[in-house]
Amino acid sequence: MGKMLKSFWNDLNWARKHHTELLKKYRNLWVAVVNKKVVSAGDNLEKVEDIAKAKTGKKNIATMFVDGGEHIYGC
Repeated sequence: MGKMLKSFWNDLNWARKHHTELLKKYRNLWVAVVNKKVVSAGDNLEKVEDIAKAKTGKKNIATMFVDGGEHIYGC
């Protein structure tokens, strides 16, 4: 795999830092983040990535599953 762009890591770090805020709107969904903004979200990672790529024209999209804990703890 090639060297990831700094913007990719900035977006991924932003998503991790804002996990609590993202939970309010995207609980248990995949989100794609570009320029520190959610550009697509849904329950299917491939579709979320495809939509984000189509909207932004970027190849490397930061994605994250916004886990509310249910998948870990069975709540």
